[in-house]
Amino acid sequence: MRIAVAHNLRSSEGPDQRGFTSRQELDDLLASVASLGHSVEALEVSGALAEVAGVLGANRPDLVFNLAEGWSGPWRQSAFPELYEELGLPYTGSGPGALALALDKHRTKVTLRQAGLPTPPSVFLTPGAATTELSGLPYPVIVKPNFESCSKGITVNSLAHTPEEAATLAAALLVEYPDGVIAEEYVPGRDITVPYLAAAGGPLPVAETTMPTTAAAGGTFDYDLKQDPTRWQHLKVPAPVPDDIARRARHLTGLAVDALGLRDMARADFRLAPDGGLHLLEVNGLPGLPRDGATHRASVVAGLAADNGMAAAIIASALTRYAG
Repeated sequence: MRIAVAHNLRSSEGPDQRGFTSRQELDDLLASVASLGHSVEALEVSGALAEVAGVLGANRPDLVFNLAEGWSGPWRQSAFPELYEELGLPYTGSGPGALALALDKHRTKVTLRQAGLPTPPSVFLTPGAATTELSGLPYPVIVKPNFESCSKGITVNSLAHTPEEAATLAAALLVEYPDGVIAEEYVPGRDITVPYLAAAGGPLPVAETTMPTTAAAGGTFDYDLKQDPTRWQHLKVPAPVPDDIARRARHLTGLAVDALGLRDMARADFRLAPDGGLHLLEVNGLPGLPRDGATHRASVVAGLAADNGMAAAIIASALTRYAG
C-alpha cells in the first residue's frame, strides 16, 4: 500500500509551531510504516493549499496518514481532512467536524456536559463580551485561550482569585487570542492523560507527567514547563494511580471520544483531585506521536510492538472504515 504521511514539519521552537511534527517524530513514523511493508513517503503540507491539493491529486496515495496541524485559524486542523475528502482520499484520524469541535474548548466542554461527563465549570469570553457570568464561577479559575494546545497562553500568572482578576486576565489575553478565551474552575491535583487507539481496544493505560517544577508553578502545567526538554524523563506509564481511578479515567475517555465523534486516535487530559475526583479538562483529536511520548509508551504497555504497533493500529482502524 502507498501511504503518504501528511505533516507540518517543525522548523523553529516558536509557539506558532509547537504542535508541528518534529524531524525525529516524522523519521520514526516513516520507519514504522515502512516496517509494516508499505511504500511510504513524507508529504510536507505547509505550503499553499492549492499546491498540496495538486500533489495529492496527482499522486493519489492509497492512504494519507494525517498529522497535519494547519497554520492558522481556530479550526486549522480541519482544513486537511476536508481536502482529503474533497479529493476522495482515505485518511487516518478524525474528520473535519470532530477536529474542529475538539479544538474548541468551550464547545467541547458543552458537549461533554451534555453527555454527563465531569468537566470543570467555565465561561467563554470574546472581545467586548460582558463578564457578568464570571461571578458565578467557583474560584480560583484559570484563564486560557479557547482554541490553543500545548498550554499556549498559559503562564504561572494565569490563575485568578476573584471575578475582577479574571476579567482583567481575560481582557489582556484576548488581545493576543481574539478568537476567545475561557475562564475555568482551577482544580488542584495531578495531571493525568489517557491515550486512545481505536484498534487497540480504545483507551490505553493512564500516563502522568510529574515534573518537580510543577509545584513551584502553583500546580499549573504552563507553556514553559511544556517546552522543558526534560519533561519526558518524568513521564510515567502506567501512572501510579489506584486501579479504580485508572479504570474510571479510561472509561470516561471512551465516552468522551464517542461524544465528540473522534476516530482512530485521541488523548484525554484530566485533573485528578486530592479527593480522588476526576475532572476532564480537554480532549486532543490529533495527538502527537513521538516515540517517547504518552501514546507510544502506553501502546507498548498495552502489548503493541514497540517498533510499529502504534502505527499499525492507526492504519488498521482507518482501513476498517474504508473497507468495502
